[in-house]
Amino acid sequence: MTEQEVPYDAIVRAEIAIEILNQARAIITARVYELEAADPNAAEALRSRRRDLIALQQSITVDDLDSVESVIALWGPRVKDDARFWAEF
Repeated sequence: MTEQEVPYDAIVRAEIAIEILNQARAIITARVYELEAADPNAAEALRSRRRDLIALQQSITVDDLDSVESVIALWGPRVKDDARFWAEF
């Protein structure tokens, strides 16, 4: 059985998508810490949505370029602008 080589660009793009989702998770985590004492229910709701991002992040593979590019296109602009992030999240 021969191994199929993965193009370097595909690996880099997958890593970019993973890092973007890391940034999104960091934004959510910061808000969770802000809300924990004042609104535990809202904090738990954000934790649940953060778990969804973790699942998305773990599903990223270099073999699925369409998904990788979709994550980059959707989440990339969001993590650059806090107001946009929360408006679209």
